[in-house]
Formats: sequence, C-alpha cells, structure tokens
Amino acid sequence: MLEITDRFLKTITKSRPTQRRTRSIKNPLKSDRTTKKRLQHKTMNNSVPVMVRGDVIGMSSPVKRQKKVRRRYNFALNAPGAEVSIPALPRVQFGWRLASGLLIAALSVAIYYLWTLPMFQVDNVEVSGLSRLSARDVYTVMNVSNQPIFTLDENKIEQKIASAFPEFSDVEVKLGLPNVVQVDVVERLPLLKWHQEDKTTLVDANGFAFPERALEEKGPSVVVEALSAPPPIPIGEITEVSMQFLSIDMVSAILSMSAQVPAGATLIYDAQHGLGWQENQGWSVYFGDARDVDMKLNVYKTLLKKLKRKGISPALISVEYVHAPYYRLEQR
Repeated sequence: MLEITDRFLKTITKSRPTQRRTRSIKNPLKSDRTTKKRLQHKTMNNSVPVMVRGDVIGMSSPVKRQKKVRRRYNFALNAPGAEVSIPALPRVQFGWRLASGLLIAALSVAIYYLWTLPMFQVDNVEVSGLSRLSARDVYTVMNVSNQPIFTLDENKIEQKIASAFPEFSDVEVKLGLPNVVQVDVVERLPLLKWHQEDKTTLVDANGFAFPERALEEKGPSVVVEALSAPPPIPIGEITEVSMQFLSIDMVSAILSMSAQVPAGATLIYDAQHGLGWQENQGWSVYFGDARDVDMKLNVYKTLLKKLKRKGISPALISVEYVHAPYYRLEQR
C-alpha cells in the first residue's frame, strides 16, 4: 500500500507544471489582455497631468457678439405701389462721457466770448463825490481800460485808489454787468497849508495830510510857514499813524490863532518856540504848543500894550509859558 501511495504522489507532483503550461498555451488571448491592461495602467501613472482652467464648455463654444441692427425706413409716395427707402442709420447712444464733453465745449465757448466781446470790456468809469479832482485822474490810476469786467476785484481797486489819493477818506467800488464800474469817494476838506522847505502839504480838521495838486486853483487861506517838522502826535490822539500829520488840538490851535493874526502877518512854527506869527513891525511872537491858546493870546496882548507904552520895540516875544512871558530886544 505504501508503495502505491508514493507513486501516486509523485505522479501528481510531476503533472502540476505541465498543467500550468498547458493552461497558458491553451488561453493565449487572456494573457494578452492582462498584459495590455498592465501597460495601460503603467502608462497612465507615468503620464504628465493636464491642468484645465475655466469652463470646458465655454471654451468649446465662444460667445458671439450681437450685431447692431440698423433701422431701415420706407416712405410711401402718392403713386400707388411706389415707395422710397432711406439708407439705414446707425443707432446713436448718448452716455455720460458724451454729455460731459458737450458741456465742457459749451463752457469753453462761453468763457471765450465773455473774455473777448467788447460789451463786457470796461471803457468808462463813473466817479461821484469829487470836488478837487477829476474823474479822469481816478480812471487813470485804476488802470481798468479794456479789461473784462469778470477779471476785476472791487477790494483791490479800492486799495489802489486809496493809496494813490490820500485825500479820500472813504472809497467804495461797485461792479455791474455788462461793463459798469462805479466809484463813490468822500474827499477830505483841506483847512490849512503847511509849507516847509518848498513843499506844501494840505491838512484837514483831523490832522490828515495830503499833497497839493498841480491843477488846484484855490485852497485854504490859512498858511503855516514851518521852520522845522511838526511836533509828534500824542499817543492818545493817534488815529492813523501812516496819514495823520498833526494832532487835532494842533489843528484847532492853528485855526484859532489864524483868526487873531494881524493883517499881513504870517503864521510860523518853530520846534523850539512852537506856534506864532511874524508881525509886520518886525518882531516874532511865539505861543508854544497848542494848549491854552486863548489864554496865551490875552497875555500877549497885555504884554504888547505895556511895551508900546514904554516905547520898546522887541525882536521876540514869547508867551510859551503863561505865568512866565518874556521878550528880547535882539534875535538869537
């Protein structure tokens, strides 16, 4: 029994490789399919991946632009069956860019005409309130001839006029269309002349000074012949440093004294002795500053009477100090 069993096992063992070979030979198509699948799988694993961006459907079907449809117009004529076709016109769409461009063009044309049209250019100036000067004098200083009315500045014109004419206490300029320029001024009234070193200055009641104009025919009758500059203005009386020439009290003193000046006498001013006048008989009388002018005049008249009774002809009389008047027989 044992021998039979061993022979059977050996027979089985030897027959297995043979069976495998026969199977592989009997099914060649199956082995080819398996090999192809393996090759395909290996090729897919070793291939480079492809990246696709966007919609695949959109790439395959590009968007077609719609053509603008042009309208065509047909008009029937009176004859039966006859009509006229007008060429098609493109549709015009108005946007904000076109509107802004038209607006800029219109504004440019308007500005050009406003700048160049003669009706908007100044050719004359109306000036009111003048008594010593002429409108031509003011017009020349303003320098606005043939200038567009839109380029003028009222404040700048007022400053220019006030700087050129210190005799104006107030200046107001008004502009209007199409080319109206109106100037209203208030002139200072000169009350006295201050003559010093061949220069004449006019002074009003507030002590403001302004030049004497060449064409001025008549002026104030009160004239002060000054041998030196006027006294400084007290701090409490300064109203406008750049223009105030004399203090208000000084102006009042000169006017009061001028009424007492004898006929033919000349008002004088000296920095050492103050205000006074030159008498026709040859002597000079001084009253000092502008304080207590009326009292000083009375003292002078009383002292002059005493000197005349004594037959004394002084060269100088001073009542600068009311309680200590004096006289000199000779000028120093």
